[in-house]
Amino acid sequence: MKILAELVAGLILTILVSTVVAITGAASPRVGGGAGEIIFFVTWILALAIAVSAPTAGKAWRRLLVTSGIAAFMLPSAGIVFTGSHIAINGAHSGSETVGTAIGGTLVSGFLGFVGFFLGVIFLIAGLLVGRDKQVIYVELPTCTRIKKSGLSEP
Repeated sequence: MKILAELVAGLILTILVSTVVAITGAASPRVGGGAGEIIFFVTWILALAIAVSAPTAGKAWRRLLVTSGIAAFMLPSAGIVFTGSHIAINGAHSGSETVGTAIGGTLVSGFLGFVGFFLGVIFLIAGLLVGRDKQVIYVELPTCTRIKKSGLSEP
């Protein structure tokens, strides 16, 4: 069952992390092209290690889903980094080009923020509800009952 958790939740985590890295490095063609592919396989191996090291399958699901939620919350920051690096790398040929890039980057970052927020909330809620330990409730007897059961007399 841990392997199933790694295949499903690990694939979700891998896709999210490689998307964040690919968006972040997309402004530079020599950096962005191969980085997403390498990160995909590295994250897949890390997800496998997380799933195998978990004590139970539920804990593996929990760890991978919470990590996926964190990666989903990083999507808007990837859009912001992409916009800034696009402006810095490609240079400003004119003021209108810079303003257009900033407006487009703001729209992309807003969309990524909307999608990332809801994906992050879904993954965090699912991750925090899966694989919890059973709740143990301790009930302490009142003191007068303990004294009567032990056979001692009250002072």
